[in-house]
Amino acid sequence: MADQNSKGLTLEQRVQALEDKLAIYQLIMSYPLAVDSASVDFAASVWTEDGVFDRGAGDPEKHSGNFDGAYGIESILKEVGGAALQTAREAGLAHIMTAPQIEIRGDQAAATGYTLMVARDGNEFRVRRPTANRWDLVRDGDGWKIQRRTLRLLDGSPEARALLRRAVKVAPSNS
Repeated sequence: MADQNSKGLTLEQRVQALEDKLAIYQLIMSYPLAVDSASVDFAASVWTEDGVFDRGAGDPEKHSGNFDGAYGIESILKEVGGAALQTAREAGLAHIMTAPQIEIRGDQAAATGYTLMVARDGNEFRVRRPTANRWDLVRDGDGWKIQRRTLRLLDGSPEARALLRRAVKVAPSNS
């Protein structure tokens, strides 16, 4: 986080860092609103052309959604506007993000946090899939965009802990 430490930075650099963080928070917190409202145009506008969504294992019990592994923007938009997600939305569905930890390095940034997928089950709502998220972002002429989003199911696996650990720069342990 040395780049985010205000020591040695000018006021202009400090304000730019704050503006960048705010823009990244806005992007990440807006994305689930787009997914849950089927706002395909918004979803398309926040990904780079070569964007990749990596959900991990092909086993549906080990990843979030109906796609195997990593896939690109066409599949992402097909899912956001697709019938399966629409059926889930109509039954009662919400993707809830936590405020991420953000690290900015020039025109690249990484944001790490959690997503809870909450679904209606009869008269109740249940957390269906808690996941660790890493958003790799790039700044272009239109602002910050998602280059890669990586999810790992919080099922006790070392992959999910490793994803979270990258954000806090803690050396690996046996846990």
